[in-house]
Amino acid sequence: MIIDGKKMAEEIKESLKGEIVKSGKKLKLGIVQVGENSVSQKFIERKVKFSEEIGVKTKIYNLPAEITTNKLRKKMAEICKLVDGVIIQLPLPQHINTQYILSSIPQKKDVDVLSAKAIGDFVVGKQNVLPPVVQAIRKIFVKNNIEIVGKNVVIIGAGLLVGKPAMIWFINQGATVFVLRRLTQNIFKFTKEADIIITGVGNPGLIKPEMVKEGVIIIDAGTAMEKEKLLGDVDPSVASRASIFTPVPGGIGPLTVAMVFKNLLALNKK
Repeated sequence: MIIDGKKMAEEIKESLKGEIVKSGKKLKLGIVQVGENSVSQKFIERKVKFSEEIGVKTKIYNLPAEITTNKLRKKMAEICKLVDGVIIQLPLPQHINTQYILSSIPQKKDVDVLSAKAIGDFVVGKQNVLPPVVQAIRKIFVKNNIEIVGKNVVIIGAGLLVGKPAMIWFINQGATVFVLRRLTQNIFKFTKEADIIITGVGNPGLIKPEMVKEGVIIIDAGTAMEKEKLLGDVDPSVASRASIFTPVPGGIGPLTVAMVFKNLLALNKK
């Protein structure tokens, strides 16, 4: 089954639109972008479009790539006072202390669940909202009655937005989890035994049909741009072997964007 993330996101959009109208709140989301990145720009455009359609205002803060960590931290303090939720578009330039900057976001405005406090609460199951990609995965699994306990889950990549939160969530759900990194040898032996594969490394065509077993569940959260085309980590032909498959584009991406705004509303209900 190929998951239609756009359709699922539209359903969430209509629900959120109604909730916002009913609440009477004028919510504002701040999006911080440091430097330029073509893939990041695509995601920012999606978030702005989604926000406009549900009645949320967005303010994009474009900052120079050469900004220092300290200056960015000070700028974040200013931004956080002006908005109801904050997104720091990742990745940040290499010279920036990323976690130090992410932890400057107040927990009540941390829609991506990336500050140290929010991550800590998420690990122990106390966080009020889930990381957007985890919420998106959970939505797909619940909708399709997918059992997690005891399953072998292979997560490719340990990034802040996909790999790490997915790893924490699946462990907490009772799965056996393997996390593959750049230096992992012979990833084939892991992927071939996986019941569930989550990937988010931005390496187009990394996973081929012969690397997975029949009936595998694949969540492709990898994104890379090639000739102005958005590509995932999994070769599209793998869909024929999968019981659940999220394509790129149109799979987990739109659903994850929708969850950002679901978090924004949830964090501003009190």
